[in-house]
Amino acid sequence: MVEETIKTIKETESEAERILKEADEKCAAILEDARNEADSLRKQSEADAKNNAQAALDMEKQTGEKSIQDALAGVESEILVLKEKARAKESEVISAVIAELV
Repeated sequence: MVEETIKTIKETESEAERILKEADEKCAAILEDARNEADSLRKQSEADAKNNAQAALDMEKQTGEKSIQDALAGVESEILVLKEKARAKESEVISAVIAELV
């Protein structure tokens, strides 16, 4: 009877050790999976952030280029207006110069 009890205790201890070893292995595997998933999520988040930043930068560049084009168009319009004013006064200035010379 004592031998049977000792045998049962040893078997139980062996089973407990096996269960603990399995638990440690599962724990290590779960931790490794979690690390890998966290790393993957981090990389994906970084890639998304870079893509979003690049898209925002591109949009700002387009906005800036449009502003430059609008400003250039405004300057060209002003130049045309000034040229027209100068042409309109050209004959007046010529007449005034001739009058001063005579």
